[in-house]
Amino acid sequence: MQIPFEPILFGFKINIHLILEYLAFFIAFRYYVVLRKKSDDVINSENRLSIILGAAIGALIGSRLVGFLENPMIEFSLPNIIQLFNTKTIMGGLFGGLLGVELSKKMIGEKASSGDLFVFPIIAGIFIGRIGCFLSGIKEFTYGSETTSIFGMDLGDPLKKLHQKVPSNFR
Repeated sequence: MQIPFEPILFGFKINIHLILEYLAFFIAFRYYVVLRKKSDDVINSENRLSIILGAAIGALIGSRLVGFLENPMIEFSLPNIIQLFNTKTIMGGLFGGLLGVELSKKMIGEKASSGDLFVFPIIAGIFIGRIGCFLSGIKEFTYGSETTSIFGMDLGDPLKKLHQKVPSNFR
């Protein structure tokens, strides 16, 4: 398989990162629903929905804000602005989601712990989403730095041809 992985469906290239990102949200939410049905949740449905909404809004704002802060010196042109609105980070999303949960709990007066039901669904969602980042290679700006290490990978950049020789310390 070649990276970036861009499967073709009905003659169109599919953005695998976007597909796996949506799949991650879907599977994580369905997993949460299953866990909630099997548990004795002390938080009522209305408060739980408020907490989920707070987490989602916080994650959206946090992921975009931290993504913006990663590119503070960007030239403000239409293509760069569109790219900037598409920039997001998992770290900002997790932190923003946490702040959103805590803020929503404070607003509704909920004192009970609310995170236990979300732990494994979030782990599953992150796992699926990171596979999408990996398969996107250099198309999604989630790659690292150039390396000559034997552990380095070709993610679809033209640098592979520069490092076809075996480094002298591995001969």
